[in-house]
Amino acid sequence: MSETIEKQTNKNTNKVFVVLVFLSVFFIVLRLTTTVQTIKQLAYYILMPGLQVSSEVFTKTGGFIKKVYNIVRISRENIDLRNEIFELNKKLSDYQLVLDDNLRLKQLLKIRENKNYESVFASIIIREPSQWYQWVIINKGSSDGITKDCPVIAVLVNGDICVFGRVFEVYQNTSKVALITNSLVSIPVQIKNCSVDCIVDGFNEQYLKLNFIPDNLILNVGDEIITSPLSGVFERGIKVGRVMDVVKNDYGRYQEIIVEPYSQMQSIYEIAVLKND
Repeated sequence: MSETIEKQTNKNTNKVFVVLVFLSVFFIVLRLTTTVQTIKQLAYYILMPGLQVSSEVFTKTGGFIKKVYNIVRISRENIDLRNEIFELNKKLSDYQLVLDDNLRLKQLLKIRENKNYESVFASIIIREPSQWYQWVIINKGSSDGITKDCPVIAVLVNGDICVFGRVFEVYQNTSKVALITNSLVSIPVQIKNCSVDCIVDGFNEQYLKLNFIPDNLILNVGDEIITSPLSGVFERGIKVGRVMDVVKNDYGRYQEIIVEPYSQMQSIYEIAVLKND
């Protein structure tokens, strides 16, 4: 039954379509007499509401599609802009890394201008987390003229050099460096602008201990520690660190001084090994 109704509807639709086409051709072919014009106006008047509705539907649909298109376009442009910003930030970060590396290398080159010693530049290639304040491995060894107990220095951001450690073991192409914070390292030092000599020791932690400071000597937080002329490894006057804390012992003649080494105040990747004469 439903199929029969559907077929009948399709037939009626086709008939209406044929009639409309016929009328359109008929009005086009006929001469524009008064009668024809009257019939045309009457047909237009009858069909006008439908035409207006169709026009409004198409107009509104077109506006909606245009808005959707604009939203999609703007969203795509935002995605492209975010990707572009991400790439620019990445390039800026890479540029900053290259700039920092060049600055460190430039500062290391200043060491070579010192005629008192010959230096070998090296990069840190291994630093074990479990022995972070004890050892590092560098990519230079005996084939580069490095020997045991050679002093190792680093360059700070401001261009000053500081004590980093000393060579403990030497291989053909690599060396093991004991850091200044290693408990095996002790260095004769001085408090800057003070004639008192003392010893700074590492204890496998981030800081150093300054020993044999007389109890009557007044020290302040921030006082700078430098290498002493009594050091048999490092040249005098090289920066070591600065006083971080002063603890006076009631039972002894000496103070306990905690020193923050300069080598732990920034990330260091390249160092200079000073060759022994």
